Amino acid sequence: MRIAFDLDNTLIRNDVDFPLAPARRSFWQKLLRTEPLRLGVQELFAFCRQQGWQVWIYTTSYRSPFYIRAMLWVYDLRVEGIINQARHTQQVQVRSTKHPPTFGIQVLIDDSRGVQLEGECFGFSVIQIDPQDVRWVDTIKSQLAELCINL
Repeated sequence: MRIAFDLDNTLIRNDVDFPLAPARRSFWQKLLRTEPLRLGVQELFAFCRQQGWQVWIYTTSYRSPFYIRAMLWVYDLRVEGIINQARHTQQVQVRSTKHPPTFGIQVLIDDSRGVQLEGECFGFSVIQIDPQDVRWVDTIKSQLAELCINL
């Protein structure tokens, strides 16, 4: 299965304050000036990998794939694919903020209610998370388990 994570207010602080994970390569994080990631992201990525799932990033930002990979690298994380706004605009034929099926993504994890509604409209699975959920990793794991049963 291919799973994608949103960045802003999901993995990266934007409008919402949540605990941050310590970078494994903090020197490089400072040097590269990458944004810090949410506490629990390493556990969640590891869980997805243990299931044999591919992990992707799907963001409406214009952050470059190089920057996103560097941001993840300082946490010792990697992804199989990245969709930013530029790639979305080039490849998606549907009028939608995000369209995971275009990229073979089965589940999108996002904080946006609007993206959740687009998923319902266009028939793709979205796990909408509350950025303030301190148990967000457990919430996502249980919802992924429920989705896998229903697939």
